[in-house]
Amino acid sequence: MKHALIIVTALLCLYACTQPEATSNGEQPLARAYGESLYLSDMKGLINENTTPADSALIVNDHVQTWVRNRVLAHTASGNTATNERIERLVNDYRSSLLLTEYKQQLLESELDTTVTMEELKAHYDENKKKYELQDNIAQGMYIKIDRTKPYGSLKRYWDLDKTTDFDKLVNLAQKEADDFMLDTLKWISFDDWEAKLPEGAFKEKYYDNGDRDIYVKNRTHRYFLKINDIIRKGKTAPMEYVQDDISKVILKNKKTDLISRKQEELYQQELENKNIEVY
Repeated sequence: MKHALIIVTALLCLYACTQPEATSNGEQPLARAYGESLYLSDMKGLINENTTPADSALIVNDHVQTWVRNRVLAHTASGNTATNERIERLVNDYRSSLLLTEYKQQLLESELDTTVTMEELKAHYDENKKKYELQDNIAQGMYIKIDRTKPYGSLKRYWDLDKTTDFDKLVNLAQKEADDFMLDTLKWISFDDWEAKLPEGAFKEKYYDNGDRDIYVKNRTHRYFLKINDIIRKGKTAPMEYVQDDISKVILKNKKTDLISRKQEELYQQELENKNIEVY
């Protein structure tokens, strides 16, 4: 890096011979074009400690030449009236777009009600059931994965939920001993996700056509318990709980659109009354 800086400094001195003006801190320019100057400090990041002195000189020289040539082209283009007018339109359009985007964002942050009620979810679901056809088989159930070295007698005893207190005991046991578990019996999960929880080949869809819905398998390291309680096949209408997150996103998107449309119309009518805008 020390050698690279020596080369760069030498180049700086070379340019300084023809361009004597300096910045307020004494920095000499490397090039000047139409009242604008290029300084060594503008090249921060172009040269690092692994750059050889020869490469450093080439990089600096190439950057200077490119900078000057680009300014020449830009200066020439600025003399083209048609080009200038087009650029001004593009700049104005882009500025307006940025302002509009920023205003919409501020409006949504300050006025959007992001609460989605159960009534709103159900109303949207009832009106759009045909849009929520299942693409996969889904099921409700329970699942526990436990290390083979751990005792599992209590787990097997509670697993069938013969007593009203067994479920709470099963949850407590899973929280303490299981490596993984899913005991939310109301949650719908795709067959693919259930299958991913078991050793390869253990989850066989055909079992569920025959009513076999309880699986216990083991491999070298773990024991796996899976009980399927209810199934809905693909092609059927998805239960609302399964698509609730998607519905919430749609409702929020509609709320955003409605809020912006209302605000736009409100401002439009206000400016018409104030005679700040006219439609002929």
